[in-house]
Amino acid sequence: MAKVLTAKTLLSRHVSRRDRILLVNPPVEETRYSWIRWNQPLDLLKIGGHLRERIRCSVELLDFMKPDADGHVLEQWLPGSRRSLTLGDHRYPMRRYGAPYERLTDWVINQRAINPKLLPTQVWITSLCAYWFESVAQLCRVARQALPEAQVTVIGQYARLLPNHAADTCAADVIVRDSLPLEDCPAAIDLYGDDSPSFMALRLNPKAALLDIKTALQRGLMDFTFFETDVFHEDGEPLARILSEASQLDARARFHVICGASVQTLTRKMARLVAADNIVELHLEAPDNDGVDPVALYTQARAYLAESGMQIPSRRLSGFVWLGRPTDALSSLVKQCLCVLANLGSFILKPYTPTPGSATHLQHETYLRTIPQQQWSPHLFPFSDLTGISRSEYHDLYRLAAFLNEKVRSTSFNFLNGTLGSDLLRESLRREVWKLEPTTISTAN
Repeated sequence: MAKVLTAKTLLSRHVSRRDRILLVNPPVEETRYSWIRWNQPLDLLKIGGHLRERIRCSVELLDFMKPDADGHVLEQWLPGSRRSLTLGDHRYPMRRYGAPYERLTDWVINQRAINPKLLPTQVWITSLCAYWFESVAQLCRVARQALPEAQVTVIGQYARLLPNHAADTCAADVIVRDSLPLEDCPAAIDLYGDDSPSFMALRLNPKAALLDIKTALQRGLMDFTFFETDVFHEDGEPLARILSEASQLDARARFHVICGASVQTLTRKMARLVAADNIVELHLEAPDNDGVDPVALYTQARAYLAESGMQIPSRRLSGFVWLGRPTDALSSLVKQCLCVLANLGSFILKPYTPTPGSATHLQHETYLRTIPQQQWSPHLFPFSDLTGISRSEYHDLYRLAAFLNEKVRSTSFNFLNGTLGSDLLRESLRREVWKLEPTTISTAN
C-alpha cells in the first residue's frame, strides 16, 4: 500500500540529485470537457522548475492533454460497457480526452532504445480534479508495468483531497497529501521542448508570473491565462502589476481571465483594470454562496464595466451561472440566466460539485456517501436527486443557453420538450417578468 507523505517530506527525503523524474499529466475520462483548450498542468511546470533549480535532478514532462495548434485534444469513446453511463433519466456518452494510456509505454520503449541508463527513476502523476481519479489509477498501473523499478508518486488535487482513497486505489508508492509550496517558482515551459503549447498559464505571483511571461514571449507565445480562485485579491494590485509590466515587455500580450473573477469583488477600480484592451477574455462569476443575490451583483458589474468604457455586449465578456447546486430551483436558474444575458450579453452554465472536505460536502455528507466518487463530476449533476430537477431538465438548460447565446438558430422553444424551464422562459419573456433590457436576440414562441 502507498505511503501518504507531506510534500516537504517527499522533497527532503525521497528526491535526490541523482533522480530522473518523469512528470505526467494524465488524460481525462469524462462526458464533456468545456475548457479543454485551456488545460495546462501548471503545477507540474512549477514542480519541474523547482526540481531542476533546487534539487538539480533531471526532469521530463509527458502531457497527455496538450492541445494541438488549433486548440484540439484527441478524444475517443470509452470501450465496451463504459461507452455510456445512465443516471436517472439521462444517458451520458463517456469519452477519454487526451492521448491513450499506451503513450507512456511507447515513450518508455523509445527512451530505452535511446539510452536505457536514462530511464526515469520516479514517475509523478498529477490530477486537476479528484473525481478524475480513474485515469490517475490507470496511469499508475501503466507506469508500474513499463517502469517496474521506478517510484510512482501521485500528487495534485486527488492526492490532496482524498489521500486515503488514492492510497487504496492507485498502484503507487507515494501519495502526497498537501500542496507543494511553489507559488513563487517560475514554470518550466521549456519542458515541452520545441513543441510549445499555444498559451502560458499564470498564477498571481508577480515575480514568478513576469518571469514566465518573459520566457513565453521569447518562445513566441502571446496568450496568457490566469489559473486563480480570486484574480482580484489584494485589491487587484498583483493583477495590475502583471498587466502593466507585461505590456512594457510586449504590448501584444493578451490575457484571458477564465475563472476567479467574482462579481462580488469587482469594484470600480477592478472594472477599469479588466476593461483594458489587453484583457481579451473575461468570464465573471457569482460566488458559491447562498447569502448573496447574483442578480444584483451582475447588474452592478455591468454598471461598473460600462462606466469603465467596456463595450457591452462584447465577444470578450460573459458571466457564469452556477448549475447543479444543492439549493437549485429551476425558476431561479432561468432568472439568473436571463439576468446575466441582459447585463453581459452572454452567459455560460457552470456545473457544480462540492470539493471534498468543504462546507457543502460536510453538510450533505450522508447524501453524497451514496454516490460513487467518479460520479461527483459536475457534468453528472450529483445533487440532481436532492434538488428534484431531473438531469434531462438540466440539459434542457444547456439547450436554452445555446439558443439564447445565438449559437443555435432556427429552433423554437419546443426543443425544451414541455419542461418547466420552457414554460417559465416562454411566459417570462412574454410578460417581461424580470424587466429585461432590450437585446438583439429574437425569440420564438
